[in-house]
Amino acid sequence: MSESVRAVHVSTQEGYARWATTYDQEDNALIVLEEATVNLLLTQISYKRVLDVGTGTGRYALKLAQRGASITALDQSPEMLAVARQAAQRQKLPIDFQLAPLDHTLPFVAAQFDLLVCALTLCHVPDLTHTIAEFARVLQPGGHLLITDFHPDSISYGWRTQFQQTGVKYLLPNMLHTRNTYLDALKMNGLTTLQAMDLPLQALPVGYFSEEFLRANGERFFCLVLLAQKV
Repeated sequence: MSESVRAVHVSTQEGYARWATTYDQEDNALIVLEEATVNLLLTQISYKRVLDVGTGTGRYALKLAQRGASITALDQSPEMLAVARQAAQRQKLPIDFQLAPLDHTLPFVAAQFDLLVCALTLCHVPDLTHTIAEFARVLQPGGHLLITDFHPDSISYGWRTQFQQTGVKYLLPNMLHTRNTYLDALKMNGLTTLQAMDLPLQALPVGYFSEEFLRANGERFFCLVLLAQKV
């Protein structure tokens, strides 16, 4: 009989500090679902100066730098940033990585960027309205905001941001936002929603979840993708 997995609740800071060592080695179903949609959206907009908020291990910072954009990337986890910096150094990409809290005033002047990416991050941020107000402030008029997140419906089902290491399942805190919380925060801060996509579990390739689980949950939304533009 296999040993049971012990569940441990951790803060966002501690969770990502632990997760940093294995994050890029995991076949993360949420990332697989998210990236297929985001990669298509990125072909539909132009950008030169990009801010990646909640960059983590640098998924989008690295990708967009490879395409020739000037990238500034920030995160509140020094451990995740260390992984991202190492990856950028290996690829000789000149990305400006900065350590900063995500729910405070961003350390940038207004109207500095023409694209802001915030991927799988806002589910951990209590005050969406303030955070998105900061996103709008640093975007240039006409600039785009691309948000992806663990779908708020998923969180309402009791699903959590989690990862497993050495027989321990670590559970991170998720905020109980709603889909309308995101859309209202965009509108309130002068951002026009161009795309709002709810991606269900059943859109994943075969093999990420059991057939039994998908029969019961396949139509449930797993990822939220929003593309907005500053008026």
